[in-house]
Amino acid sequence: MVGSHFLESSTISYFVDQIRTEWKNRGMGYIDDFLSYISSVRSLSENTVKNYAIDLCGWQRYMRDRELDPVTFTKEDAALYAEYLQEEFSERSVLRKLTTLRTFYGYLQKRDIVHRDPFEEISMRQKARRLPSVLTEDEVKKLLSVPRSSFADERDHMLFLFIYNTGCRISEAIGVNLDDIEYSKRRILIRGKGDKERFVFFSPSTSEEIRYYIEKRNEYLSEIKASNPDALFIGDKGGRLPFSSAHIIFDKYRAMLGWQKEFTPHTLRHSFATHLMDRGADIRLVQELLGHESISTTQIYTHVSRTRLKKVYEETHPHAKE
Repeated sequence: MVGSHFLESSTISYFVDQIRTEWKNRGMGYIDDFLSYISSVRSLSENTVKNYAIDLCGWQRYMRDRELDPVTFTKEDAALYAEYLQEEFSERSVLRKLTTLRTFYGYLQKRDIVHRDPFEEISMRQKARRLPSVLTEDEVKKLLSVPRSSFADERDHMLFLFIYNTGCRISEAIGVNLDDIEYSKRRILIRGKGDKERFVFFSPSTSEEIRYYIEKRNEYLSEIKASNPDALFIGDKGGRLPFSSAHIIFDKYRAMLGWQKEFTPHTLRHSFATHLMDRGADIRLVQELLGHESISTTQIYTHVSRTRLKKVYEETHPHAKE
């Protein structure tokens, strides 16, 4: 540890204490060391150090929820995190947070804790400005019409249907428990970022599909003689579906359907929001359903929707090409 005066600063003590507790419980003090280093050795301003602390605290929570580790964090993990940031924050915030992580990994490299920066291949500006990939309604129908012959097929189908019908993040979807589903009101309690709760809704036909899936789920658990967990979505061994497995499922179906476009959990979430906007939904309603704190984050779907409308006009109107 380098110096101690930084930890006495009342301006940033909250962030530092939170980071220290979380990471030392896991035997990891790298973030705490880094913050002390940039304060004591590099003499960065308190405001700058506070911003680094906020960014790293958010990243630490993300990794904790997914049981990831900074030393074994891969470039694939970095790409997923960049995508997650793009979903949740403005372009300016995304660029700052990724810059923080590149600086942090530069520090770890100098100390020979890691040998490469997983964020080095992330094009920050390109990532932040890229519009989200969106499925057409016909592509969604094709996805949900894939034949099912096993429990894994049923689970994958329900995962796709669930995200497209609710607009949930993948972490929120795999965190849903059976008791969170209220069939009488056709709604589901979702625990989002910062443990904030909201309700999402589903149609009568989706209600029937959920009930059917749960029957198959229980049969599968009985077959493999696994205990019955609270989780709605379960993995092959009967426990809650791992975050990493969910992305593998999306990659599998992308290849199966022969799609060249990006297909990730965010793609379905983007499609949910864009199709609502295309059909005239109020942007603040979409904001509430997505769980966005700021309306500015939701406004990207206005851009996507207008882009799609312009494309339709250019392809179909007889005067568009004159």
